[in-house]
Amino acid sequence: MDDFSFGLLTEQYFYSKSLRPATEWSYQKVVRSFEGFTSFNPTKIDHLMVLKWCHSVLNDKNCATRTWNNKVAHMRALFNFGIKQGLLPQAENPFNGAVVRPGTKKKKTLTQTQMDAMYRLMEQHLDAETGRGNSSMFNGRRNALLPAWFWLTVMDVFRYTAIRQNQLLHIRLSDINLEERWIDLNLEGAKNHREHRVPIVSSLYPSLEELVRKGGEAGMELGDQIFNVGWFDLVRKSKYPEVMNEYPLRAFFRRLSRECKFTVTPHRFRHTVATHMMKSPERNLYAVKKLLGHVSITSTLEYIDESVDSLRDILETELM
Repeated sequence: MDDFSFGLLTEQYFYSKSLRPATEWSYQKVVRSFEGFTSFNPTKIDHLMVLKWCHSVLNDKNCATRTWNNKVAHMRALFNFGIKQGLLPQAENPFNGAVVRPGTKKKKTLTQTQMDAMYRLMEQHLDAETGRGNSSMFNGRRNALLPAWFWLTVMDVFRYTAIRQNQLLHIRLSDINLEERWIDLNLEGAKNHREHRVPIVSSLYPSLEELVRKGGEAGMELGDQIFNVGWFDLVRKSKYPEVMNEYPLRAFFRRLSRECKFTVTPHRFRHTVATHMMKSPERNLYAVKKLLGHVSITSTLEYIDESVDSLRDILETELM
């Protein structure tokens, strides 16, 4: 057992599970992080070693408690598997009791001013791209914001459906029903491995209709990934002939954030929609739960964010 490595442990764990490639990658990333901290193999790990790693992650690397807890969850699952299968000699999982209680942070949302600014910027790129605006915006270098119409559609989907990045990447042409105005989100892209359906609102319909039309013109078939920039950008067609991964999305939001001078991410769109709707929880609680695909109502309740003004009104009414 002395030569039993983390590589062997993760390999056998993956064989026993049906995990998405992105999930396997996240496990491998956490394991590499732990291997960078200690040269001990899995059979030599005890709770004290885990606590020392915790101190290093939270204090030396200054990571957030949620980051640490994510590492613990991955490592605990690996060790539970190893101990149960008799691959590891530990009587108890050394990662038990290692979770750190995180502080409650306000959800990061986008203001209306920020929303207007990012759409204004993308409209400028669209005008320049189509020859209607300032062509000096193009310097001949590859631009992660192009084609602008495609990325505007991506923004619209995040803005009006509150879906996750991985869900967007798993939408096929056949998952979009323009006639009945809904999008099916399949279980491969779901965090909780559950399918659900989101509506297409009137503000989203035109850009989504154009995407479907251009996809058909490009030769896209019903089972093809529709949010694949390779279908609409000849420069990237060879790189993403069938499936686009998350890297173009990340590059787009990095460039957009840099040009807007504030952070824009798919999750901030999601938080913005949920926080806005949960200003009226008595009316929207279950609607938001369904929209976000939450299993537990507790997750949805986190989006209730009483403003100082509303708290003042309540105090004035109740205490005066």
